[in-house]
Amino acid sequence: MLQPILVPLDGSPEAEQALPYAEALAEPGCQLILLEVGEDPDCEFALLDRHAGSCARLETASGDPAEQILRTARDFGVGAIVMTTHGRGALGRWAFGGVADAVTRRSPVPVMVVRPGEATTEPALRRLVVPLDGSPLAETALPVAQSLALRLGIPVRLVTAVDPVSFVPSAVAPALAFDAEVYNDTLAALRGEAEASLTRASEALREAGVGASWEILSGSPYAAITDALQPGDVVVMTSHGRSGVTRLLLGSVAEKLIREGPAPVILVPAGAVDVPVRAPAPGLAGSVWV
Repeated sequence: MLQPILVPLDGSPEAEQALPYAEALAEPGCQLILLEVGEDPDCEFALLDRHAGSCARLETASGDPAEQILRTARDFGVGAIVMTTHGRGALGRWAFGGVADAVTRRSPVPVMVVRPGEATTEPALRRLVVPLDGSPLAETALPVAQSLALRLGIPVRLVTAVDPVSFVPSAVAPALAFDAEVYNDTLAALRGEAEASLTRASEALREAGVGASWEILSGSPYAAITDALQPGDVVVMTSHGRSGVTRLLLGSVAEKLIREGPAPVILVPAGAVDVPVRAPAPGLAGSVWV
């Protein structure tokens, strides 16, 4: 049985810009659940009026928006949630740091987050970009990317940002700037580790029938990843987690990509996957994610 996709709405056009992306991700057939959360007792009728011709299941709820979204996702056994970062309807302040933030932090299933400004009525999903940092935690995004790539018939691009300055103690950094040999040796070591990790992950994807390529980026993770993105890209990355502890924390890079990045982001909950705890290689992108 195929799992449906949940699309939270608040009665605003901004929130409904998530719908085309949910439709693009869905398997053939009707698998969407449209959930409108609000205090207006007539929101059910408004939802019916706006989507009367849709084959999607329509649901309404009142109460805390994040709680109702998570409850509905659990009750209907959804496979993913697709939502915008904010809207202007009954939910009021749908800002990242509010409803969308709470959902991404606590959702047991992947959440695709779309900024209304980047949304389109006919999204062209051309490539999945997966940022990795050499850790098992980051690689929990790979099965989701693989499944989506096979379903949509699009390739996967694996990227790692190497930033040799990020792991150098501040007291050493000034000297490093004048020691080209130390800098080059450090950079070569980091790139070697990144190349080995990316090669292994890309080969596994190709064996599964996915077109996969990889790239080592230079500089701070957010800037490097953003510069590498192209029109039609969707970022797929682990959303949160901290060395195996139960408290989940949204990674700073993931959060910034959602706030300011040029592409939609699919956040994969690391807490739902049992992975061995191992720190990312020093200087790689993940060292500043959490």
